[in-house]
Amino acid sequence: MPRLFNQSNLFFKVMGVVFDLAVLNILTLVCSIPIVTAGASFTAMHYVLWHMVRGEETYIARQFFEAFTRNFRQATLFWLGCLPFIALVWLNVLVIQELPAENRWLLFATLAVAALVATAITEMYFVLLSRYENRTWTQLKNAALLSLGYFPRTIAMMLVLATFAAIYILFSTYLIPLLIFLGLTLPQYCCAWLYNPILVHLDERN
Repeated sequence: MPRLFNQSNLFFKVMGVVFDLAVLNILTLVCSIPIVTAGASFTAMHYVLWHMVRGEETYIARQFFEAFTRNFRQATLFWLGCLPFIALVWLNVLVIQELPAENRWLLFATLAVAALVATAITEMYFVLLSRYENRTWTQLKNAALLSLGYFPRTIAMMLVLATFAAIYILFSTYLIPLLIFLGLTLPQYCCAWLYNPILVHLDERN
């Protein structure tokens, strides 16, 4: 019986991670509500996540807001640059849907590849911004190079995000509580296990 309530018990460890992810998810969503602040919110989320996967002592709210404040300007400017691209992708989806069925698949495939490449680079940009101080162009260049240089990990991360996105879309009615508490941080926590070795390797080189 004492072993059941031991804090080192696997159940308590898992529940501790789930609770931390839920708190982090709510913070990320709330700080993304104005839309324009979403970039800083994503950066702060990644800052907390890679601390978590490293098993380091984590103070979710304090570390989140420290990273949010520190990277606000650079993350927000980059995110504002991403918004027109997101709008363009969405507009293209609407246009392609109006085309004859035989012409859709190739255009959808091309658009999907472009969107995945952009997503991979954007994901890595926010990860790098949460860890290193560099100019925006340098961060973006490094994000592109690392996405290509660690291609298997990049593909794995995109598969994780695409899988979760598909599940959310297909079962959105039933998953509203999950979306509120773990919708962003659960898939990104999985991604953090994939990109953390990249950061460790970069830290060792520097």
